[in-house]
Amino acid sequence: MTNLRKNKNGKINFIDVSLVLILVLVVGILISSVFSTIEMFKMQDKQENNAMPSKASRMSLTGFDKQLAIELMDENHDGRCDVCGMPVEQCIDAGELQCNMGISSKIGILGSQHMHADWKIYIDGKALDFSDKSHMERMRDNMPVSSFIHVDSGAPAPEKTGDVLHMHASGVPLWIFFKSVGMDLNKACITLENKEKFCNDSNKKLKFFVNGKENNEFENYAFNDLDKILISYGGESEEEVKNQLASITDFAKLH
Repeated sequence: MTNLRKNKNGKINFIDVSLVLILVLVVGILISSVFSTIEMFKMQDKQENNAMPSKASRMSLTGFDKQLAIELMDENHDGRCDVCGMPVEQCIDAGELQCNMGISSKIGILGSQHMHADWKIYIDGKALDFSDKSHMERMRDNMPVSSFIHVDSGAPAPEKTGDVLHMHASGVPLWIFFKSVGMDLNKACITLENKEKFCNDSNKKLKFFVNGKENNEFENYAFNDLDKILISYGGESEEEVKNQLASITDFAKLH
């Protein structure tokens, strides 16, 4: 129990008591400020961690992706990224397909986003079947496939494998999907996995549509979420093209 000091007249010295109370209050404020600062830094760390791509916990680069990353980042074959100088394997381990330090870099880190697009490809009026191109099945069978852009199986009916394109990073162009399954696409030709090629001539043309409008980006197009894409080769009438556009599914919004 605190003894209050008395002055020479025998009265309690309230000035000393006030100083003690002020000191206790100041110490309390300082302790509260320290704890508040610690909590603020904890919240900042949590927000930063939540903003980081979840690549490591969800998906990893496939063998195809790793080989393509080496081709894109190490053109002089010295084992180091041509842009940043780091060991190219270190860039790959970070989930990069294209060095993100480059000025012209467009492809994001694996897991940086997840988008979907419905699409159809027609060759001479017949829709291509992608049921054998599933990401998981091709990985299981040790076949080339990309974790950055692919089709997948397992969706509930009536969706079928190949109805929806999955993109697991920002800015991934379509050519990566085609290359990953042994196909090729450009403005002049589309080449199938069996190497059969369909090219523009006087009677038939390769056409590329995004959301009902003709688009000239073809293989370089990086789709947006919920896009509807049509790639069509042949001599179709305008009405036949409209029917092909109408046949594109609407399953992307369910993912």
